[in-house]
Amino acid sequence: MLRTLKAKINAKTILMLVPSAIFLVFIFYMLARNVTGEVKETIKDTEISFYGFSQLSGEFEDSLQENFYQKNDFINLNGLTTRVLGINTLNERQKLANGYLTTFANAADTTESAENVIALNSFLEERGIEFLYVLAPNKYSFYGAEFAPGYSSTGYLRIDTMISALEEAGVNNIDMDAWFEENGWSMEDVFFKTDHHWLPQAAFASANEILLYMEENFSVEYDNSMTSYDGWEITIYENFFLGSCGKRVGTMYTGLDDVWLIYRADQGPVEFSYLPSGTTTWHYQDNSLKLSLLTDEDYFNSFPYEVYIGGDYPLVNIKNDTALNDLKILIIGDSYRRPVEQFLSYYFTELYHIDLRYYTDGTFAEYVEEIQPDIVVMCLSSNNVINVSLNDFGTAEYEAALAQTLADGLSFIDLPDADIAASDSNSSFAVLCTGLIPGQTYTLTVDSTAYSGGEDLYVQTTLQDLSSNKAVYNRYFDANSTETQSWIFTVPEGSDTYAIYFYAGTKGNTANVSASLEGIRLYTGIYEQP
Repeated sequence: MLRTLKAKINAKTILMLVPSAIFLVFIFYMLARNVTGEVKETIKDTEISFYGFSQLSGEFEDSLQENFYQKNDFINLNGLTTRVLGINTLNERQKLANGYLTTFANAADTTESAENVIALNSFLEERGIEFLYVLAPNKYSFYGAEFAPGYSSTGYLRIDTMISALEEAGVNNIDMDAWFEENGWSMEDVFFKTDHHWLPQAAFASANEILLYMEENFSVEYDNSMTSYDGWEITIYENFFLGSCGKRVGTMYTGLDDVWLIYRADQGPVEFSYLPSGTTTWHYQDNSLKLSLLTDEDYFNSFPYEVYIGGDYPLVNIKNDTALNDLKILIIGDSYRRPVEQFLSYYFTELYHIDLRYYTDGTFAEYVEEIQPDIVVMCLSSNNVINVSLNDFGTAEYEAALAQTLADGLSFIDLPDADIAASDSNSSFAVLCTGLIPGQTYTLTVDSTAYSGGEDLYVQTTLQDLSSNKAVYNRYFDANSTETQSWIFTVPEGSDTYAIYFYAGTKGNTANVSASLEGIRLYTGIYEQP
């Protein structure tokens, strides 16, 4: 039997509908303002059919995305209306019981990631390199997460299964979700309200735990200076940050976040260099903090969390001559890593990071062999436990190439020393060698690098595809170094027109720089430094 249910309308119901009515009027007004001339023409010429309507709908949506009049005000009003109506989901974001915004994630198979990390641990152990895996929770996997009625998330199981596998294999690890619970940290203590990242305060505590672990297990010197904020400067920017979740729902749905700037009071300039994604030119500065992000409030276009390190870069190198430990540390992970990396850089003379989501010049295993770190730390959130790019280290490929080298025998040729005179060009280079064999793995070693004119931190070598005149892989050697540096690469299959180029400085930044390479040797196969 078909029933029609009629709701009783009373004053309370009418009052509840007022915000919705206002919102609907605003929507129609905004839609009218945002119909561009192109879409109007499309409407006029659209075929009256289901296909025609679908085409119109798609073009209309594209126009709104590109030309929305006062889009941010619309997002804010949408968030306010949804908040007044007591709705706990908006634009695929969930508001938890405490008002914090998050996404959803359920249990996932972490077997492959765990196997890769265990293999990486063995790879490093064979080379005498210490390894520590640090797993941070996301809000949906945090021990105290309370979802709204009707919603749930089993993302915490990613932490449980990953840590259990590493514990069973004997891999050094820190489970920060468990640590926060044991030490009574609430979600408000750990996370931004409007963003998925952890607070700088939580990253600070994590960096302290990492250093304490290293002191006990890796013989790293630590002065316990992070067990409190003594010796650290803190500036709090109140209601300054609208995180990535907040940008989808506006400033009025659940409010704004404070941002803490934490830095060493007595730290002098450090040598901070980074390689932006999609480029071959390094940038240099004497501070790893991007303070420009804290000058103006720009909720929808700025991301102050990036004040630490400045962003996600394929490669970063921080040199600190006044650090306690004359050690080289290599850090991998996701964006949770950035403030941790910032804090750890005060304790090691040299810190590298490689972001495997953006690094395209080889495998992590090759990079480890090239720079020879003393310690490797992997720090990422539970959200990325199953991220393929972040958990593929290339150890199997490296071992296969090494086995092939042992089977074929290691041979080499000595290449002539290379010099580049200073010029006005920003892309001057020298050719080191040609005739490389497709599919073959090589190791290029350089005994010393030197500058005779200009200033730069690196010299660049490039595997160049001559048929397309494009760079395939790049390696950046420290400048003015008398230590042997190496580069392991495999020539792609298909073309036989490859050469190795040498730039004074880095490509796009070579003007007025002169440099030389001495003791250059090209090995056919993998040459592992003693």
